Amino acid sequence: MRSRVDCRGIWLFGSYSRGSYECHTYSNSSGRVDDFSSISPFDCSMILERFFSDEKKKGILSFFLYSLSKVFKILIDLRHLLYRKQFFKEHPSCIFTVCVGSIFVGGSGKTPLVRLLLEHLGDDVFVLTRGYRNLDEPLFYKNCVIEKDRVRGAKNCLEKGAKAIIMDDGLQHLRLKKDVKIVVLTREQLYNGWHFLPYGSLRDTPLILNSVDFVVLHEMETQDDYLQAQNFLKSFDIPRFIGTATEFAGFFTLDGTPVSPVKRAFLFSGIARPHRFRNMCESLGVDVLGHEIVADHEKISLSRLKKLIEGAQSKGAYLIMTEKDAVKYPITEGVLQAKIRTRITFDQHNFDFLLGKFHETVD
Repeated sequence: MRSRVDCRGIWLFGSYSRGSYECHTYSNSSGRVDDFSSISPFDCSMILERFFSDEKKKGILSFFLYSLSKVFKILIDLRHLLYRKQFFKEHPSCIFTVCVGSIFVGGSGKTPLVRLLLEHLGDDVFVLTRGYRNLDEPLFYKNCVIEKDRVRGAKNCLEKGAKAIIMDDGLQHLRLKKDVKIVVLTREQLYNGWHFLPYGSLRDTPLILNSVDFVVLHEMETQDDYLQAQNFLKSFDIPRFIGTATEFAGFFTLDGTPVSPVKRAFLFSGIARPHRFRNMCESLGVDVLGHEIVADHEKISLSRLKKLIEGAQSKGAYLIMTEKDAVKYPITEGVLQAKIRTRITFDQHNFDFLLGKFHETVD
């Protein structure tokens, strides 16, 4: 089977252009899938440079993106300044509020961390999120309020019986005052250059790290990695660090039945960093025959999903998607979900200290 790549929509000015970033990959006779499947939709300079064949055009593109990133930085700094000088008002929350966020775009492990916190807390803790177009992440949570206006959303949570709330990806919402602020950073984000959008993937000023209560360093498997990451951030005044990592929890049918072993599969994903999903499956010994990728939070039609299932079955393979994608679809036959979980790898006492702040309020 010949390889083909079909890409439509480029992440450029802080939002997706028409439709979404889509990359359909098909394996050839050797089983190899085009390398484009490993490119994040946020690595816009890498994507765009494929459309510019000579060095002169690449230089112009790079200068253009870099210039835009400087403008973006000025706007971000101005926004923070206006809040500090109280030109814009920060509203105290009516309920104990913990914010889990990031200064980078793309997947950093925020939602898995929120789920880990909820595993240790009772039903009195609600999740407050702005929601995305397909409302996929809120489907993970038992008690969730979706509201773009977080001040009003906090009041809604209180009215519904919440004693505390966790804001999923609310760091950039400055109107609502937070009691505890948590920033999640991955190894990949730490060492890939700190440039603002659209030249890089920064969406907020790194100086915000001086005002947070916890920094969660994700993808920290070894103590050397963890200590190196802390040393990298030593110029910031960060009171507490927590090390986390992702672990594979198993392949399951959509109704929750475990399936093992899984030898051959086609993959489908609509997440920020699809190459991680592919790498995980391959590391588990799965022969990946192809990988269809759509934009983060994107949902495909049921007819298209059925075609993917039929294509996988014709090759004697499963269609596997992430748990985050699986909650969007009513189909249960012919599809497996790959479940993952976040675990604490370092400084468990800091995580316990964080849980204690909740219990002081809820109990």
